[in-house]
Amino acid sequence: MKRSGILLRLALVSSLAAALSISGCKKKEPPSPVGTGEPIRLNAAADIENYEEILRKDPNNLQALIGIGNLYFDTNRDLLAIENYRKALAMDPTNANVRTDMAICYRRSGNPVRAVEELKRAISTTPRHAQSRYNLGVILIQDMHDVEGGIKAWEALLENVPDYPYRDSLRAEIARMRPAQGSGKQVYK
Repeated sequence: MKRSGILLRLALVSSLAAALSISGCKKKEPPSPVGTGEPIRLNAAADIENYEEILRKDPNNLQALIGIGNLYFDTNRDLLAIENYRKALAMDPTNANVRTDMAICYRRSGNPVRAVEELKRAISTTPRHAQSRYNLGVILIQDMHDVEGGIKAWEALLENVPDYPYRDSLRAEIARMRPAQGSGKQVYK
């Protein structure tokens, strides 16, 4: 069971990477895999100190909470990111970007169930938020081993975000993941 889960992940990641690289996407780079974040800035420590100073003076500064949360996210300090994202979401619960980043922190810290809950909240407030829908599919497939649920999340992405730049690649990946007609087996190429 454990080995088949690893093989499923490897097959999914490699086939999605291949599909995105040859699909002729509108953008030059495919979307970042779930949880990779942006490249870490060299001055992250100084930026964190600046945000901490702002928050000492004004603990309810929404932009500082999001900024420091993002820096903690980028430096893989997930529990600190979650703490600051929670405070920011208490002030702005409809911020789908923050909620999606917090979900990724939950996933990386070993709590994919909570990650799924947060992504569903993001989607409920912002139905056209492509990144939360995409990440939901990835987490359902890779972490929860719910291939059908992940496919449904991606189909909902295609339905709700008609201008999604990677629609052809995602459609191709969904087609590869669907059980072969009548065989009941997943198809991976």
